[in-house]
Amino acid sequence: MPSLSRLKRTLLLAMLARQTPDKLLALARKRLPRVFARAARQSPAYAALLAEAGVAPAACRSGEEVLARAPVLTKADLFERFPVNELLVREVDPARLGGVLTSSGHGGSNFAFGVSTRSQLQLTPEDIDLGLQQAFGIDQRSTLLVNCLPMGVFFTSNTVCVANVSVREDMAFAILNQAGPLFEQAILCTDPLFCKRLLDYAAQQGFDWSRLRMNVVLGEEMFSEDYRTYLATALGVPLDAPGGRLIASSMGVGELGLNLFFETPETIALRRAWHARDPDQVLPSFFCFNPLRSYVEVLEPDADGAGDLVITMLDSRAPIPMIRYRTGDRARWLTEADSAPLDAEGRAALAALPFPLVAVLGRDKDQIDSHWHVDHFKALLYRRPALADQLSGAFRVLRHGEGLRLDVQLGLAATRTPEAVAAELTALIAESAARRGASVPELCCFPYHAFPHGMGLDYERKFRYFPGPG
Repeated sequence: MPSLSRLKRTLLLAMLARQTPDKLLALARKRLPRVFARAARQSPAYAALLAEAGVAPAACRSGEEVLARAPVLTKADLFERFPVNELLVREVDPARLGGVLTSSGHGGSNFAFGVSTRSQLQLTPEDIDLGLQQAFGIDQRSTLLVNCLPMGVFFTSNTVCVANVSVREDMAFAILNQAGPLFEQAILCTDPLFCKRLLDYAAQQGFDWSRLRMNVVLGEEMFSEDYRTYLATALGVPLDAPGGRLIASSMGVGELGLNLFFETPETIALRRAWHARDPDQVLPSFFCFNPLRSYVEVLEPDADGAGDLVITMLDSRAPIPMIRYRTGDRARWLTEADSAPLDAEGRAALAALPFPLVAVLGRDKDQIDSHWHVDHFKALLYRRPALADQLSGAFRVLRHGEGLRLDVQLGLAATRTPEAVAAELTALIAESAARRGASVPELCCFPYHAFPHGMGLDYERKFRYFPGPG
């Protein structure tokens, strides 16, 4: 007999499948006044911010009024200004808090915090299992989930077997090698750079990935379709097979929550179709999101529709209300033109998704100059698999005179000289540059431990591919 939690998942997913994205967004707007009123009444910090903005809480009785009048906030407005005790709602006793998740600190300033009560943490396994069932069918297949995400990200589940190993490639490999065959499928949750390290380590051990039915969820940063193809080939994942396995992206924000945005087979097919049309194009990630969990806005869009990504969390039990929070990312809504590379069947499948769709473009600081973006290099390093085998995936773009310099790290088990790798990679980059009228950066390849920008010492921190001007 199916468990109660399994029946609840089935019913909830069936309910979502009957809704349209517009209906879900309308339901989400109706929840805005409730979370806004609670924050205004219960959070000293939010009450102070409303007073400074001249917003009377009584003037925001509808979702439309909240969106028109509530101030848009940033990490600096909240976590860099107020102590946590003033951000918390008064009704939450600190003794009831059960968990704290920090932001990455990648912005170079203070950390932000996502805080959960014990009662919320008790529901976390059900939330995780709902997402896993939707993506991987965990109710139909016994599943091992190996979590290699850094920064203390911890998973719990009522359905799958979870191994929380953080960034230990030896430990992750041992579990996949020895325990993986006990299960009908395995899911690896990690970031692109550490995933490459795990692949290299497994190759050194002579591991045959075909022993496992592998799936991968990648977070922490954007990645290219060249990387997805490289990873799928290494793991034996048939990307384009219907009803097959997934190598998918998930995007969270530490202070808001995990898996706020997620790919599906339909959105992956869309991105891959654009990549096939123009491999040198920097692509957004095409994501779905659950509007009953988070309300999403794209503010101040430019001529291309791209604006600032702003999120309101709709949980009325949240210890720290997060209302109209600017994440620092750029995004835009999908248009009919986005589905152009798909055939009729692909367009129909995309249109049938019950969730709203958004294109997340990343951060402006990843645009290096008018011709080069960080994501160009993330793609080119993986375009030739035999060359990618020689690399760790880490690189640093630097200003160098009137141009750029690209420092690239070789993998730990690289068999070719830095000079030979640099020559082939330079030729590959030059081909891409010629197609777009860009100048070719000077390129330096370093052995793994000689790489001067930190990688090889610490996979716990987000890696800086481009430090910005200066």
